[in-house]
Amino acid sequence: MVSIRAPKDFWAGVMFIAFAAVALYVSRNYSLGTAVRMGPGYFPLLLGGVLALVGAILVVRSLLIAGDPIGHVRVLPLVVVVVAVVLFGVLLPKLGLAVTLPLVIAVAALASVQSRRWEVLILALVLTVFSALVFVYGLRLPIPLWPTF
Repeated sequence: MVSIRAPKDFWAGVMFIAFAAVALYVSRNYSLGTAVRMGPGYFPLLLGGVLALVGAILVVRSLLIAGDPIGHVRVLPLVVVVVAVVLFGVLLPKLGLAVTLPLVIAVAALASVQSRRWEVLILALVLTVFSALVFVYGLRLPIPLWPTF
């Protein structure tokens, strides 16, 4: 009988394989194209394959090498991060990137007791400016920068 010697690696591998399965499922009806002219299914298929490979390596590794057991799982930080991601999707169309991103970063910072106000403020400022420069101005994506009421 095979025993799991490194539970953290095992479950991380299972998670990667699950994400790979979703990526591969999503890409199944899209055309692949070629390496030169990639179709919409090319990247999800490639990403799914890489994730599945990483997951398989982790699962095999968990059977061969001893590792740490899984400790106490804190659910509240996971919920806070999920809420932050959902808030981003809900608030972005109305509040714009310049308001939504700092708000979401502040909410996500609540997931850690080690977050410091000044660090969160600086991170929010830098990420907001960087995101606006790259996505709104550089790539010209149709993301509202400011609130639209």
